[in-house]
Amino acid sequence: MKSFYSIFRMDFKNLFKNPVLVGFNTIFPVVMIIIFGYLCGGNYSDIKYAYQYYTVAMLVFGMLEGAMTATNCFMERDIKKPNLRIIFSPAGNFPIYFSKILASSLFDYILHVILALIFCPLLGVTLGARPALFIILMAPVEFASAALGVFFCCLLHSEEASSTLLSNVISLFAILGGTFFHLKAWEALLRISPDSHL
Repeated sequence: MKSFYSIFRMDFKNLFKNPVLVGFNTIFPVVMIIIFGYLCGGNYSDIKYAYQYYTVAMLVFGMLEGAMTATNCFMERDIKKPNLRIIFSPAGNFPIYFSKILASSLFDYILHVILALIFCPLLGVTLGARPALFIILMAPVEFASAALGVFFCCLLHSEEASSTLLSNVISLFAILGGTFFHLKAWEALLRISPDSHL
């Protein structure tokens, strides 16, 4: 347990020392919410609802993109060699894998909760009827996303390959799901489905 705590503490500190990861989980969603909310405000009866939609959408997108935080935490160049030394130490494999997942998910969760608690009142938006429940439910999504990132690192043995693959797949699903903008062509395809006429 002591070895796990030491590895976890080191991983957690290293994540907060990385300005790219901190910016990606704070500044990037804020900029995206403001831009998309402003551009798509005309599609809603009130621009407040546009900001509300994009706040929730970008929080969910950020949670899924947390897989890239885990790949960085697990196989970044500066961290890869110390991780290999830990694997061959008496600490074993479990502390290194689980500490990466836990540190990454906790790092993303803290930043996303801070973002939600500060940004929502500024824009005058809410996280639904039960915002506390939304914030609690963010935790398992963050954990699953970090676990997925570590899994792909183990599978592909490369941070770059894992990050690229996961980022592309998550972004593709986000675009097709209407996270960023409404797809008229996609809506037309959905109308072909026999279920849509019931």
